[in-house]
Order: sequence, then structure tokens, then C-alpha cells
Amino acid sequence: MKRNFILLLFLTSLIGSAQFNPNAPWMKTLKENRSLSKSNQPLKFHEIVNAFDEYWKGKDHTKKGSGYKPFKRWETYWKHFLKEDGTLPTPAEMQSVLREKQAMSAKLADESNWQSMGPYAHTNTGSWSSGQGRVNVITVDPNNQDVIYIGAPAGGIWKSTDGGVNWTPLSDELLQIGVSAIAIDNRNSNVIYIGTGDDDAGDSYSIGLLKSTDGGTTWNPTGLSFTNNSSFINEVYLDPSNQDKVFVSSNQGFYKSIDAGTNFTKTLNQNLNDIKIKPWDSNVIYAVNDNDVYKSINNGDTFELADTGLPVSSGR
Repeated sequence: MKRNFILLLFLTSLIGSAQFNPNAPWMKTLKENRSLSKSNQPLKFHEIVNAFDEYWKGKDHTKKGSGYKPFKRWETYWKHFLKEDGTLPTPAEMQSVLREKQAMSAKLADESNWQSMGPYAHTNTGSWSSGQGRVNVITVDPNNQDVIYIGAPAGGIWKSTDGGVNWTPLSDELLQIGVSAIAIDNRNSNVIYIGTGDDDAGDSYSIGLLKSTDGGTTWNPTGLSFTNNSSFINEVYLDPSNQDKVFVSSNQGFYKSIDAGTNFTKTLNQNLNDIKIKPWDSNVIYAVNDNDVYKSINNGDTFELADTGLPVSSGR
């Protein structure tokens, strides 16, 4: 019972509010060592922390952008939610607890009366983080310019029907409310796709691509779901010439659906940061990771390396 209670607290506190980079150098070393030992067991929390501590021995962690502080936030947050075997809960396990919570809530009367107290404005102090939070994506309804959707790293998807004057949250009952990509079917604005997770700083991870057919009131899984807690989606596009074709870019690769998200095929196995479709020719799709550019000329069915002319050592 105690374990369920802890997980319920976890679900209601904006899951994954700590940052984690599965491609950090200490993670690469850990995965290489486990590969040599041929271990297929899930990573335990203490293994990750030990690999991190070992990597930073004798190194200066005060350098900005080193990844030290984000990991320590991740460590401090997740150490409270370990399972008995020392591993972290999976999305499926948390989804099960969420259903229990929702079933329990349905039996209770809501007597709360919360009022927003702000703040509603802030002063830019010149700090790199002087705002009230981040927004990962903004998408305007192609059929109604007054309808706007935004996705936040760990704050869900919000909808305005009056050009941004007022906003309504659409993801309060979802397992994961980080949103980094939004795509709207231009044939029917009630059909919306969202890529879950925070693709910028890892504040939340992805449970996959979700779809709504009622303007965001309810959301359902698609054929693209993730089962680990280190995935994220960064872009979702609908083919301008055929809106049943869905293109998804993620750190797990490039995925394509030809049946409006029912089924997906991975056609590029790379840790991708971004994709773009060539205007007026959706056969041409560009995809990039940290170091390389890939190009498809057959609507995303296959990709070829296309980094001629770029520096040997490149990055974001």
C-alpha cells in the first residue's frame, strides 16, 4: 500500500520533473560494460549513480553545460520512487497506478475550491532562466486562427479558442504531460497528434504519440508507444499531400505511419534532434542528429547520409 501511495504522489507531481540524459558519457560507459557482461537485466538506480560518480572523479563539474547539475536533480528526484528491486517504474506500471487513482477519485466528491494566485507577470533580470517556464511548441489551427495550442516540457498541452486571451489545459488526466510536438489534420481540426516528453532538457520522458479526435478533450494511444523512461519525441508532421501519413522524429529514430497513426514503421535508427519536410515536395525529408544530416527522397521510406560539406566535428 505504501508503494502505491508513493507512486500516486509521483504521478500527481508532474512526473519526471528531473532531468536525465541517456546519452551522457557515464551512461555510454555503463552500457558498454553491461554489453561486455551480456547482462539483459534492467538498469538499477544505484548502477547509474555509481557510473556517474566514477566518471566525475577528479573532474571539474562546475563548468556550465557539463550535465552534472541536471543529473543531481534527476538523482534527488527519482531516489524516492524506486521499486523493491532497485529499478525505476516503467510507463506501463505507472499507467496501472494512474488507473487505480482515477478509479479511486471517481468514488470521491471534489470539494476543493482552488483559486489561481499568480504570478501573472515577471521581470526579466537578465538571467538565462528569468521566465516562469518553458514552452516547447506552438501550433495554430489551420482552419481557425483563433484556436492555438501550446505544449510545455512538463506542463502539458493547452488550448485557446480566443487568440491566446484564455487557455484551457487538455492533459490533466494523462500519464505523462510533457509535450514537445503538435500536429493538426487540416481536413478535420478535431484530429490532433501530440508527441509526449521534453525534447529540450529532459524534464519529462515520452510515452509515445497520442491522438485526439475531439479537439483535445480526450486522448488515445497510437501505434507508437515507448516503454522506457529515457525516450522523447521532438517533431510530428502530417504529409501535406496526404494527412493520413504521419512522420515522427525522436531520440529512438524516425517513424512513419500511412494509416493515421494506427501502425508505425521505423525507417531510420538514429538519435534524432529534428526533421523537416521540403516545401511543395513531401518526398524529400531531412533528419539530423548531433553530428549528421540524413535525407530521404522517397517520403521517409529510406534515408541516406547527406553531410557533404559539413565540418568533421559538428553539433547542435
